[in-house]
Amino acid sequence: MPATIPPPRFVFMEINKRCNLRCTHCDFWQRNDADRDQYFQTDQKLGVLDELAAMNPDASLVICGGEPMLDADDYFDLAGGARERGIRVLSVVNGTRIRRPEMARRMIQEGPNEISISLNSHVKSIHDATRGVDGAFEKAVRALRLLVEAKRELGATDTRIYVMGLVFASNYKLIDGFYDFVLNDIGADQLKLNFLQPTFGGKGEVDPFFAAESGVNGDELMELIARCDTKYALGLNPEWIEQVGMYFRSLREVGTPELGWNSNNQTKDHICDTYERNVMINHYGMARLCFGQQFRGELLEEPGDFTRFWNSAHDIRAKMRRCNAFCGISHSVRRESSTLKGREKRLSHIDTYGRMPAPSMARELLEGLREVRREMVR
Repeated sequence: MPATIPPPRFVFMEINKRCNLRCTHCDFWQRNDADRDQYFQTDQKLGVLDELAAMNPDASLVICGGEPMLDADDYFDLAGGARERGIRVLSVVNGTRIRRPEMARRMIQEGPNEISISLNSHVKSIHDATRGVDGAFEKAVRALRLLVEAKRELGATDTRIYVMGLVFASNYKLIDGFYDFVLNDIGADQLKLNFLQPTFGGKGEVDPFFAAESGVNGDELMELIARCDTKYALGLNPEWIEQVGMYFRSLREVGTPELGWNSNNQTKDHICDTYERNVMINHYGMARLCFGQQFRGELLEEPGDFTRFWNSAHDIRAKMRRCNAFCGISHSVRRESSTLKGREKRLSHIDTYGRMPAPSMARELLEGLREVRREMVR
């Protein structure tokens, strides 16, 4: 067993499953919270944050949904509990619940330190089509303008207002105008790009959005991003840009994109390192090292379970090092940050805590045998 395990940098906590939009690239809007009485409770989540703060004082909490702001009390209770423990809070929301200046100010004062609003384009028709609800564009943009103004009024220099945009075939050629709208019209701190993957949470046999929108020319997109980097002084990470190109070249080799996650295709290169920095905790307290369920997780039931899971997940990491699934390009799990500043933070964490020890071949075989035994017991 390795002598030391570097601590996690991010913990993702889901507080609900439902959503008030109908996004074509996500299926959460088809779910509900009817089994809420079985959810991991706020006091249990705060106990995990106590462990996280003890492991890594510089760690961050990412509050997830569904649309997490549909449960505002839980949302602000969790954000406040993290802030009290010195943990930085991040969250991506759709903006539909930030309708008035009062809520924008509350978000700045009591909510996440980094607030991201999902916006898929500066073109209203593209955003509304992908979000499945007419008027979603106006609500997202209004939320952004309210947040930017509240940040200015309150002098909240430590708060960051971001746009999280999804890149796909219908919008990638418009990326220059998207950057201009976000940075110069709205005045947000950054446009963060996520890239088309099979439908999030999708379990069906057919994935129409992925099939229709996967035809992105990776080399052309790389050139567009590089030009925007120069034009808007973005400080982008060249390695990340290369990985974006590789990802879309891999997508172009998918012969059956309509199958989505069931296509069994992979990226050419391994670009994910979620197993070295993240823990995802779902609504029921199940902890995993990624959002996918193909790798085992552990239910957090007692104090100390979170720390023990992180420090003992060697078999999971051994398997994940061989995973080249499409989700590796996701903003939350990819190894390379989009910016040089983000890359510097990752390297600083490694400098402080060391690298995650790579298992020897013997250890990988041993952990594989243990996993086989676990499956036989089940």
